[in-house]
Amino acid sequence: MTNMIKKKIYSYVRNIFLIIYFCIVTGCTNSFSYVASNNTLSKNTVFTVANENDPIGVSTVILEGIANLGYQAQMIHAKSIPQRMEPLPTSALGSGFFISRKGMMITNAHVVKGANSIVIQTVNGEHFEAKVVSVDKKNDIAIMQPIELYRAKKWLPLSFYKQNADLGDDIKIVGYPLSDILGQKPRVTEGIISAEVGLMDDPTRFQFSASTQPGSSGSPVLNSHYKVIGIATEKISDLYAIKKTGSIPQNINFAVKADYARMLLSSDEENIIASSSSKVNSLKDAVTSTVLVNVNSGSFSRKPSVSHVSTPESKNVVITYSYLYNWDVFHYTLSRFNMEWIDKSSGKVVANGNFSGASLQSYVDIVQSVITQVSEFIFNDNYGYSPVVTASCRNVKVSICII
Repeated sequence: MTNMIKKKIYSYVRNIFLIIYFCIVTGCTNSFSYVASNNTLSKNTVFTVANENDPIGVSTVILEGIANLGYQAQMIHAKSIPQRMEPLPTSALGSGFFISRKGMMITNAHVVKGANSIVIQTVNGEHFEAKVVSVDKKNDIAIMQPIELYRAKKWLPLSFYKQNADLGDDIKIVGYPLSDILGQKPRVTEGIISAEVGLMDDPTRFQFSASTQPGSSGSPVLNSHYKVIGIATEKISDLYAIKKTGSIPQNINFAVKADYARMLLSSDEENIIASSSSKVNSLKDAVTSTVLVNVNSGSFSRKPSVSHVSTPESKNVVITYSYLYNWDVFHYTLSRFNMEWIDKSSGKVVANGNFSGASLQSYVDIVQSVITQVSEFIFNDNYGYSPVVTASCRNVKVSICII
């Protein structure tokens, strides 16, 4: 009788142990991955694996996993990779205007900061590439000129602020605010000179009441004779004002005085501009003098080429990762693992794989399984929908999200 009881207890304990073991191995782990639908990786892709903060050698497992898929992979120290792989360069849209017949233009320095390419769009829909020739970061002014020969139909004269403006004078702003929403046609707003100084009584600026929006940066501020008295530069931050005063500011905008733009011109450039005075006699002429400044858009090509053979573009993808590990008597295992695949040129996340939970699998098996999950989708073009896949060994959910 005693033996029967012992056998039943043994059987009962064994079953409980097996249930717990089965739960740990199959039901208590979760893996989540996503792949961006607009990022396709070809066989030309080169992978770079960071190896900092890696006490158990996860980077080596990732490197071998990528190599086993047939792709070129290399190891690099993480300090040589920009933190968070911020996009380089950043695209931007702003406003500007011609100041000479030869197409010399002015915009804000922050509009063209970090520019690898600048495409100018005129009111008439013409497109040409430009380059920055002079910058005043302190006063947020940049002077540009066309890369190739260009003749402007209309251009605006730069005037001295004190000689052509006064407190309370009417002004007009011509620019391209919110051009990605409103469209790529110029917008005109009206207001007055509210103060002859800027924030904290800055003498290089003046305050005006005409409304501005993102994209207005670099717009000319015109007096009643259509002379440029300033360049629209900044506005009071709504969040800052709410924090300080509890209210949202109304039409508190600032422009840098045109005098500081003139200081950037060489004597030869000033002579050329003076010898070809522009006849701007109407608002229509002034509008014709403005341009949309498109920075790092990648949407314009100077010399389109025709190719009969399509070759996939090579990409450089950096793999970064983090994890929590522990020793379970047999080997190292992971309770959490996160891996990001980042396009080095754009800084965008191409794919992401995550693992979390309790598992008796080794860290090698866990890392390899996450790589397999991501690669099955990103290399087989299986993105664009959201399937849920359950693996046979353990409960693994893989979601492919459109981002």
